[in-house]
Amino acid sequence: MWHFKSLISVICGLIYSFPAASSTVLEAVQVGLNNNVSLIASRKGVEESAYNIDVSRSNFLPKISADVKTTWNSSSTRLSGISDNESAYNDHGYGISLSQTLFNLSDIYAYGTSKLDLSIEEVKNEAKTQEIIEQITAQYFEYLKNGAKTRATKAELESSMSRLTQMNRNVSLGNVAASELYEVVAQKEGIANRLRSLHKDKEVILNRLSLLTQYPLIPSQDLKSQVLLTEIPFDKQTDLLGQAMKFNNDIILSQKTLERSFRTLKETGSNFTPNLSANASYRHEDTNNFDLSSNPNATGISDDRSLGLVLTVPITTGGSDYYAYQKNKKTIERNDLLLTDSQNTVKNDVETSILNINDFSQSVFTYETIIKANYSSYKGIKRAHSLGTRTITDLLSAESKLFNSIRDYESAKYDYVIESIKLDRLVGNLSPLSVEKIMLMMDNESTIRHQDIIPEHLKN
Repeated sequence: MWHFKSLISVICGLIYSFPAASSTVLEAVQVGLNNNVSLIASRKGVEESAYNIDVSRSNFLPKISADVKTTWNSSSTRLSGISDNESAYNDHGYGISLSQTLFNLSDIYAYGTSKLDLSIEEVKNEAKTQEIIEQITAQYFEYLKNGAKTRATKAELESSMSRLTQMNRNVSLGNVAASELYEVVAQKEGIANRLRSLHKDKEVILNRLSLLTQYPLIPSQDLKSQVLLTEIPFDKQTDLLGQAMKFNNDIILSQKTLERSFRTLKETGSNFTPNLSANASYRHEDTNNFDLSSNPNATGISDDRSLGLVLTVPITTGGSDYYAYQKNKKTIERNDLLLTDSQNTVKNDVETSILNINDFSQSVFTYETIIKANYSSYKGIKRAHSLGTRTITDLLSAESKLFNSIRDYESAKYDYVIESIKLDRLVGNLSPLSVEKIMLMMDNESTIRHQDIIPEHLKN
């Protein structure tokens, strides 16, 4: 066992030691759809449920059985005054029987329930598929958001370190007081700490992405520096809510679960109805007694044939069928309430997602204005500080505001996309096609990485 576990550990180590492959968001989704373990298990559940239909269908087919037997018999009786009685013979035979259910209401309902169970498993699988697409896409854009914030923080750190070098020179020359150096040091250390946390978060995100896809991937695309992230108008909000009420997988699953409860109630009720079945059998027996003088009738060949109809009328089972029927009625009431709860939850989630998307859209425009203002303010304060009319505190504050607004701006863009994917899942139409539409807003990641931290359209 130890060697087996060691082998598994080596194999897993080799798998995760493979170099990470660059991929677009659509490629990452496709890899995940092919390799995600929970999704593969969900598909196996659909296949398993499909076999239950065949199991239920078998109740409508005849049941045939056959048997063959052989028995060796030997007996010996010691008698007083007369001859002993001994016999030894072989008894063998074979038979075949057939039975066919002609009418059983429970089997009919059970067959319909098995088909409904397959439909439920298919809905669960579709829900799991959309969930995996959402999770992979979300982690993909979380990685990109982390990268954008990291680039801004690195630029801020470089600026802070350059300023610290200059301040050390000024202090040594006696041009500025040493107290001003402490503010610069504190700011630099705070930025370095933030950057370290971002690097840690990056590894966590990549690990989650690898877990979802079962393969080490690195995003190769990023959002364009200038994309149009529009709000969702009111009329479209109404349409989205209507689609969600029809196509959301949680609602569909609740509806089918309620439907199954009604079928289960019918199955239970069918236990009170009579059943009709037919049977036929044939039996051949051959008994060979070696001692014919003692019992001539012990030898013979017999052939038995029978045909029959059986009508079974249930009378009572101690009340178990009655209580099961009452229990299933309560199950229907419970599932009906759960359906209402699912509808209310989905309605709230869709409305919340729309509000978030519209808020992120407005935030992007707002942060663009803020970045322009902070950039102009930073340049002015930097110039004033070089002339000695503004303090180092003013300059550090202006720089922090600028970079914070850049990070907030980048976060709003990626959060907008992540929330849009979530909305597609809530509406029930999330698919690789949805991901392809998002890719229209993306470009090669390497070209984005080397662009200026402050987008060109925000420097004017």
